[in-house]
Amino acid sequence: MRLVSLCFLFFTIFQVSAQEATELSTLNKKCQKKYSKALKHIKSKNYEKATKDIQAVLKPYPHFHEGRKKLVSIYLKLNKDSLALPHLKIIADQEPTPDPKVFMTLVDILENEGDYSSAISYTEKLLSTKFSKSKGALKVKQRLKVLQFRHHAYSNPVPFNPTPLSANVNTIYSESLPALNADGSIMVYTSLQPISENSQRKQEDLYMTQIKNDGTFTKGKSIVELNTFENEGAHTFSQDGKIIIFTACNRRDSYGGCDLYISFNKNGRWSEPQNMGPNINSRYSEKQPSLSADKKTLFFTSTRKGGKGKEDIWKVLLIGNKWSEPVNLGPTINTAENEGSPFIHPDNKTLYFRSDGHIGLGGYDLFITRKENADWSTPNNLGYPINSTGNDGAIFVDLQGQYAYYTSDKFNNGAHLDILKFKIPESIKPLPVSYLKINVADIESHFPLQANIEIFDLNDNKSSSNIQSDQNGSALLILQPGNFAVNVVKDGYFFYSENINIDKQSNIIEPFVFEALLQPIRKEVEKYKPIVLNNIFFETGSSELLDISNNAIQNLVSLLNEQPEISIQIIGHTDNVGDEEDNLILSTKRAEAVYNKLIENGISKSRLSFIGKGESEPIASNDTPEGKKANRRTAFIVTQ
Repeated sequence: MRLVSLCFLFFTIFQVSAQEATELSTLNKKCQKKYSKALKHIKSKNYEKATKDIQAVLKPYPHFHEGRKKLVSIYLKLNKDSLALPHLKIIADQEPTPDPKVFMTLVDILENEGDYSSAISYTEKLLSTKFSKSKGALKVKQRLKVLQFRHHAYSNPVPFNPTPLSANVNTIYSESLPALNADGSIMVYTSLQPISENSQRKQEDLYMTQIKNDGTFTKGKSIVELNTFENEGAHTFSQDGKIIIFTACNRRDSYGGCDLYISFNKNGRWSEPQNMGPNINSRYSEKQPSLSADKKTLFFTSTRKGGKGKEDIWKVLLIGNKWSEPVNLGPTINTAENEGSPFIHPDNKTLYFRSDGHIGLGGYDLFITRKENADWSTPNNLGYPINSTGNDGAIFVDLQGQYAYYTSDKFNNGAHLDILKFKIPESIKPLPVSYLKINVADIESHFPLQANIEIFDLNDNKSSSNIQSDQNGSALLILQPGNFAVNVVKDGYFFYSENINIDKQSNIIEPFVFEALLQPIRKEVEKYKPIVLNNIFFETGSSELLDISNNAIQNLVSLLNEQPEISIQIIGHTDNVGDEEDNLILSTKRAEAVYNKLIENGISKSRLSFIGKGESEPIASNDTPEGKKANRRTAFIVTQ
């Protein structure tokens, strides 16, 4: 106590400026001795005595920053950051030449305390000095960006209220990586369970659950055709529910490390998985696939050479029946660190992924990027609290863009992983899309038919996709906003057409479900029924054909050229709006317009006739807009 008072007495006589640091040589002998003892205590790890001695010196010499730094180092070593904090502030505020280590240690502690305003302020203060021209300034500038992002993220949390799925899916073990088909009726996921009842060894397998109309889940079942005694997982499930691509490691047919395998659902069973080959798999690691809704692009994660960092996202394109060479998504997406778990939404423009290289809240964060023309936009963090200071896992967003699914252990105190569901915030929603589900069958026997289904974009005047219905006559396609003709064609049958017009301003688009009943081509004319041409369009109140009718005209021309022995009659119909006689005249003129268009395209007059029926033969109620639209139609019937 006496020594402290002597030090203090000496200090009051030889006071220094508050802006000047006190050097060791300027301490009085008693204080120099006290500090020397403190250094010996530090060397012998007697931190309690060292702390007391340094504090005794700092009381009369508060600008003795060398001693204060020693005190800070003791507190940090003892994990007493809160005690180090005020001393770091004093040094940063008073030391004439800023010490970057002091500043950045102070910033780290302030961030851990949640004081982002002060952390940003001290970082900006350091960068306002000559230090800003040094090599180390680049890292500090990046650190400032991170702090600013985190401050904004924590100050502006996004809506987030996740709930775990039911016990039919989540068990006492770990479930993860949910993936749903387009209509949300099936979910494929992984479960990590013991290989036997008393075994400590666990293996990851693929499971499937049915989702009922009320949103409840059936009990998950192992996909036995795909699972082995090793691990299967990190998968993608096609929107039509016909394909699973998954990751398996170190198999006999592997090209090295982890490879991607593909299986097809045929007659309700999954085919034997096949390695996807050397265009995709390499001697490095390929995993975490995501298949686009049109099945023409496959995204995946790889550590192969030629990347931008440690683990990158790549893609391959399906050209004909072969996959292209892999293409790296480039520096906008991939950093010098790790990017993975890509999920391409069915809109084919919104990509979600995880990264520890982009600015985030810590560890792996989830990001969103959108395709703009041929390029990907700068990724945006999904925000807090979707992202956290830990490692946040893969995300799956449903077709409608309303709900997201991901994996977390937050509901069971870290005991195991569960699958959670949450309503996705508006700012990170994908573009609105829907799906067409069509069943093709014979109109008489109702026997399912395998037929070609073309989706023709009437606005762009080009075919957007072609698929085949399966052995059950079923097909599913993803639809984005636009005006489309759906044409179903099969040899020996008349074609079937539908029109789908999706408003680009729609936020939620209801699915389209059709039953395409095809009429067989036969000699018995009396058995034919009228076939509606759903993609013939006229100016309102006029018989002038719109250009978007060309696809329907060409389909009819092709049919007549392929079947030269038949003749047809074009029939025009209207709704009940307006005068009955006027409607009869309008329907006749519209039928005649189609008749003339067929003649222009080389069809003989002798095979054609036309008639107008006006409003006399409605096929729906005229009390609703939908009914009136159905009644305003052009059809044809075979007459010979």
